[in-house]
Amino acid sequence: MKRFLCFVTALLLMGAAVAGDKVIQSSSKRTPGWIGGMEEGYFIVSAQAGTLEDAQQKAMTQIREQIVSAVATRVHSATSITMHEVATNGSISSRKEMTSQLSVEAADIPYLANVSPSHAEDYYWVQVRRSDKSTYYNYHVKYPFSNSKLRLLVEEYEKQQKLINDTLQAFASTDFASYDDLDRMLLRHSQLKQFATTLREDDSRRNICNAIRLSYEQMIARNLHVETLSSDRHTTRAALHYGTQQLYCSALPKVKTNCLTAIEMSNDANAVTIRYDFTTGCYEDEQNWLDITYTVMGKKYTTRCYIK
Repeated sequence: MKRFLCFVTALLLMGAAVAGDKVIQSSSKRTPGWIGGMEEGYFIVSAQAGTLEDAQQKAMTQIREQIVSAVATRVHSATSITMHEVATNGSISSRKEMTSQLSVEAADIPYLANVSPSHAEDYYWVQVRRSDKSTYYNYHVKYPFSNSKLRLLVEEYEKQQKLINDTLQAFASTDFASYDDLDRMLLRHSQLKQFATTLREDDSRRNICNAIRLSYEQMIARNLHVETLSSDRHTTRAALHYGTQQLYCSALPKVKTNCLTAIEMSNDANAVTIRYDFTTGCYEDEQNWLDITYTVMGKKYTTRCYIK
């Protein structure tokens, strides 16, 4: 259809002078026979503009559009991603399949950056004066584009899209229940957000990225908690847990107490060790407590232990 429209456009441009306009100069004395035609292995396009440079650029834009259209008709246009959440006992607690439609855009085809007048096999232009003395240019170009080149571009595009889809599926298949490091969880979340920015804004796979990101945040919020491992008048040990899995966390928690003094903290062996002075401010007949709080993705996770 696009080639038919280009053919009609070329005929209209060739007939411009017949309507009363006058050709005042041209790139060659003889009009090439390929203008207005169709030839296997070539794109033949015509464009009109007020300057020669603008007409040439419009013709190059038409060629790029035809290349995108040619690639688009040869590729599979949908992707399906399966996302599941693994419960703490190892079973799959939920499964969701997401499908998005893909559209081929110029940004997906690096080859288009190489489309230029210097690669054309032939071109022809005329400058035309209208009856009101204004002028314009008709620019015609014969640009080589073989079936083998099309196959190569389709292969490159599909390889690129497969890499994106495989990466997206890997994000969707992430099993936080197997992680023993909160920092790795947060890094995975950050990597997903960064990956989403590499996709076009109109790429429906961005919606899948957002769904996966939301799933990450919900899984962390639902399963993360702080547990006290041991506590006495000198030391308390506590740790973040994802379900039953004890986690390493490089960040130290915030602590709050009603009586303990000289508090010191250190991380070791997937837990935080909190040392303090009990005797200075605590009393035997009162409840002496210590709150341990981690803030993860804007949400606070707290445990309170009583020091006896």
